[in-house]
Amino acid sequence: MGAGSGAESGCLSGVGSGATDGERREDTKEETRHCQDPKEGGWRGWQSCLAPSQFPAKDGQIPLPGSMAQGLIEVERKFVPSPGTEERLQELGGTLERRVTFRDSYYDTPELSLMRADYWLRQREGSGWELKCPGAASVSGPHTKYMELTAEPAVVAQLCEVLRAEVPGAGGMAAVLGPLGLQEVASFVTKRSAWKLVPRGADEEERPLRVDLDTADFGYAVGEVEALVQEEAEVPAALEKINSLSSMLGVLAQETAPAKLIVYLQRFRPQDYQRLLEVYSSTEKP
Repeated sequence: MGAGSGAESGCLSGVGSGATDGERREDTKEETRHCQDPKEGGWRGWQSCLAPSQFPAKDGQIPLPGSMAQGLIEVERKFVPSPGTEERLQELGGTLERRVTFRDSYYDTPELSLMRADYWLRQREGSGWELKCPGAASVSGPHTKYMELTAEPAVVAQLCEVLRAEVPGAGGMAAVLGPLGLQEVASFVTKRSAWKLVPRGADEEERPLRVDLDTADFGYAVGEVEALVQEEAEVPAALEKINSLSSMLGVLAQETAPAKLIVYLQRFRPQDYQRLLEVYSSTEKP
């Protein structure tokens, strides 16, 4: 809520600063799977960086609905930015692409039927709807994949499947919010600085790493290092590059950060936050 991309320095009972869920880049329209790296630590590792795209798959696997088209895999890691992060990015050869401000609004049923099933529905001002859906975990280690649906017909169809409702003939999202019992559960504004950086020694065709530095209007800041790859076999190498850059940015090896949405719920909707904790604590793996 992907998952989403909160400060990773605290455990769930005491999240206090930092922010983002694996949010789709606002200028990207392709369907993207997410593979997050909350680092080693098993249950405690993902517990301390609770975020939409960092909840572990139940029983290690969540079937990916056949209706979802396969896309790029986004590998990412969240961290708590420092006052000197942007200066350090410049020293490393990073380029500031843009500074943008946007509002995200998240929707769910009163019972949090979507979030509790690891689905995360967001409307971004100026960009439209996005549904983050869990994918099958096939990469060893504490990684989770998500498929992002952005086309309204696909979002509506998937929502109806998850909530076991009949797909309407027409009307888009506006026509299903009421019938599906969906309501706004969170809304906040984010200021983002978007950077890109080509790793040293990378070939000319290699995609650059991207670093987003976000600050939410409720006072939570988070950074996210991410890479896009085309094949699952490329994920380990991407993780290595992400962790290397994170280290050069001064991010501690065990540092984690929750998503903005998770921190929002903890601060302003503690009962909903607790309900999610109860659901995901039951998925603890040996």
